[in-house]
This record gives sequence, structure tokens and C-alpha cells, in this order.
Amino acid sequence: MKIRVNKQEFLRTLKTVSKAITENKIRPVISGVYMEAKDSKITLKGTNLELTVTSNMDGEIIESGNLVFSHQLVEEYLREINDVEVTLSIDDKTLLIETEDSSSEFTVFDAEEYPRIKSFQGGEQHTLPIELFIELLEKAKFSAAQTGDNIAINSVRIELKDKLLKLISTDTYRLVYVSSDVELDGNLEVSVPLKSIEAIIKILVSKKSEDVTFVYEGNQMKFIIGETEVLTRVIDLPFPDYNGILNTTGYNKEVLIDSVEFKNVLKRVQIFVRNNNESKNSGIFEFNEGTLEVKGVSEIAKINETIEIEKTGDNLKISLNVKFLLDYLSFIEKGKKVFLRLSTSSGAVQLTTEGSDDFKYLVMPLALKD
Repeated sequence: MKIRVNKQEFLRTLKTVSKAITENKIRPVISGVYMEAKDSKITLKGTNLELTVTSNMDGEIIESGNLVFSHQLVEEYLREINDVEVTLSIDDKTLLIETEDSSSEFTVFDAEEYPRIKSFQGGEQHTLPIELFIELLEKAKFSAAQTGDNIAINSVRIELKDKLLKLISTDTYRLVYVSSDVELDGNLEVSVPLKSIEAIIKILVSKKSEDVTFVYEGNQMKFIIGETEVLTRVIDLPFPDYNGILNTTGYNKEVLIDSVEFKNVLKRVQIFVRNNNESKNSGIFEFNEGTLEVKGVSEIAKINETIEIEKTGDNLKISLNVKFLLDYLSFIEKGKKVFLRLSTSSGAVQLTTEGSDDFKYLVMPLALKD
């Protein structure tokens, strides 16, 4: 194999596919980038067997072929040279990179040992503006379980029905629901691993393409952004009955709070409670007539903040995770008010923005100590 490529385009493509790569000591070849020059097309691929990113790029193919190489050193080296174009070739078990005044050699893996992961053809395609899809994914992913202890909820649920796109995640302590009216036909119900969602967001942000196309078939889901394709496995375990949770009745108190003031208060309280040994991030919230008092206590300090609210229903004292609330408030636009529904000190709290139900958030309370 021998190719000549634009250095910057090669680095961008390399950075894109490397987002799927994690170190694999059992099969080191999977830790590398697969590159193939064939039929006037240069293709780079990275995988961790659950997530595969493939991207095509322009370049001059002098001789067809393929190889697998460790990308970290190659990236570092290319960033330090000033040449616009570089030539890459393979000689036996060595990758040779040549510029006008220098050359370097890198050990390569046996390309025959690289896993053959084929993308599926067919399935119903759906296309959305990239900015909208990024916004929905960012809003939906933060309450997903962060570890694989429970695989079913270490994911983001994506559903499409009757031109309504819904994304949901939960770690059992909280749940987020995001929806958007879209001009998409068909039905879709799939759970995508959180790690794949995070990689997809990074790739989407780096692309200049206006649209993203996604398609689901069998146990895989594919995202297409320009010359880049992201293929991920999906989780076939049942997702929690989020509709039953969201439609729970029993709320008998309603509170309206300015989102900016609420966020500023919580940021100050978090300073005191984020390292609390007994109950990390725990704040005490006292909803009274016209005011909300938020208290935070650490081993060496305490804080008491008051903010004006509009409230209907009886007063309530409840303990909530301050960080969980801030996670939601970080997405609320300035000037918007947050609408809270509450019941008892042991019941879930529902948050939405005033006049809208397309971004719902449920938070379970913490144990309230006297």
C-alpha cells in the first residue's frame, strides 16, 4: 500500500475513528486503526467491537493495500511536522511516513487479524438536522446509569412514533425524558449504550455536515454523517416502564421558580455539600408560602439561602441531591421558569419548564434527617 494525503485531513479522519478505540491487551490489534486503500477510496476504521467508526477521505492511491497501526504516536508525529502532504506506505511489517525532508517508521499489526465488522444494508432510514440531534442527545444522556452494573439502564432509549421522537434515560434515582415533533415516518424502539452515545455526540460536534441519518436493524444501529459511519450494538434487555413512572399521579403541590436564581443558589449550596461524607450533595429544601429555603451542611461549614417562589399546596420539607438538580438546570434557557410538582418528603419531584412538557425530569428524594 502507498498513498499520498493531506496531513490535516488525515489527522481529522484519524481523530474521528479513534473515538471508538479503547486499549485491548488481549487482542492488541483492536487497539489500532485499520486503513485500506482500494477502488479510489481511502478508508480508516476504529472499533472496540461494540462501537465501530468508519470514515472515508480523499487522497492519491499509488498502490492499493491495507494495514493496522497504533494511532497515538502517528498523530503526535504528524502534528509536529509542517508539510501539507505526507506519503504513507507499508514495507513488510513497517509503516513508513515520508515528508519532503524526513521519514519515520512505525510497527504495524497483521491486518488479517483485524476483526471483520460489516455494516448492514437496508432498514428504515431517518434523517435529522445535526444541531437538533446533538441537543436531544445531550439533554437525554446525563441521567443514564454511568456503569455497566445494570446494562439495561447504562443506555439512552430512543423511540419514534407518530412523528414524535423521544429520548429517555434513568439510573433509578432520576429519570429524564426529552421529546421533539419531527417530520419522520415509521416506528423505532431501541436502547443505545451510553458509551456509544457519548462517542456519537463527539463525532457529530466535529462534523460540518448539516444532517445525520440513523437506521436500526437487528441488534445494530447505524449513524451516517457525511463520509463517516458509526455502527453500534444495541441493548436487547427491556428498558424500564418510563411511561408508568412519568404518569404517576399524586402530586398536590406546585412551585414556580426563576431558573437562573435557582441555579445560582444551588451552585453556592453545592460548595458546602459536594464533599459531605454522610450524604454527598444533599441539600434540605423547605418550600414555604412565597419562599424556598435551601440549607447545606458540611463537616466544617453550613449555608442557608432563600429564594422567592410561587407555590400552591401545603408547605413541604424535603432532601434532594443538589448536583442532580443542577444537571437539569444547566440546560434551561435564561429567562425561563422551572415548574416543580411535589407530593411528600419521600415522593419523587418532577421538574419541567413553564408551559412545556418536552423536557421532563424526575428526581427521587434523599433520606430526610431531623
